[in-house]
Amino acid sequence: MKRISILFILLGLLFFVVACTSNKTNKEIESSDSNNLISYYETIKLEDAIESSFNKKVLKKKGYPDGYDLTLSREKKEVVLVIRPYSKKNFNYLKDDLQSNIEEVLQSKKYTDYKVKVLADWSDTNQTERQKREQKIINEIANQMKQVHKVDVLTGAMSSATDGRIVQLDLMFYRNDKEITDPNKINNFHKEFLKLAQEKGFNTGNIPIRFKQNLKRDWELKIMPSIDQGLKEIKDLKVTSTTIVDNHNPIIVNTSIDSTDTKSKEIGKHIEKLINEFFQYKQINKSFSEPYEILVLSENNKKIN
Repeated sequence: MKRISILFILLGLLFFVVACTSNKTNKEIESSDSNNLISYYETIKLEDAIESSFNKKVLKKKGYPDGYDLTLSREKKEVVLVIRPYSKKNFNYLKDDLQSNIEEVLQSKKYTDYKVKVLADWSDTNQTERQKREQKIINEIANQMKQVHKVDVLTGAMSSATDGRIVQLDLMFYRNDKEITDPNKINNFHKEFLKLAQEKGFNTGNIPIRFKQNLKRDWELKIMPSIDQGLKEIKDLKVTSTTIVDNHNPIIVNTSIDSTDTKSKEIGKHIEKLINEFFQYKQINKSFSEPYEILVLSENNKKIN
């Protein structure tokens, strides 16, 4: 009888261990299968919801003296609002209201674990030394590409309303006064531009880049950065850049993987899977349901998906 009881206890413990292991495995699978691109897209939507809740008479986001910058970090679970108020008295009045306002939006969107910071920028200009230096580098690269590749690079930069850092960059390529529209050629010039920027100490990794004007607003502000930054955040994928022209051209993903790497095909297919899942997401699919060609390229420019 005693042996039978011990046997039942051992069986019970075994069942408990198996159940726990299974539960852990399921959670790990669920975690690995979560789509970072969709998560990034939802962050952009959350940022839009917060900005839409602001009183536009107070925060106009037009630069000095009343500009603001809103930043969301999924990694830190943090929302940071930097504003350029007229006075300290004005800031003290605004700070509590704005913080409470953001917290209400986070609560309504079920982001209750996020912290909120409201900070002031008292500088009298957003023309920082960094901005001037980076603009100088951009001009140098454009001149260099014209000399080497006989291509004109039309550039444009959008800066933050407070500290002047570049938050969006336009790169459009022309030859003999005619715009280059072939996505593969654009991608090659894009990579060359990034390489030269890196050599000159200008890191463009977190800056969204636009290659065409008059894009659909959601495509430019939500789709493109979600794919680009969402993939770059997953370090194992080794994504260096993306060239996304518009919603009628192939999506090109550049990686630092050598095509001879035994895992190159596996990673290439995984990148393609993440992008396809992203476009099947209900809120995206209803606006951008076209079948997209996806090219995942190795460091030596070979297709790996």
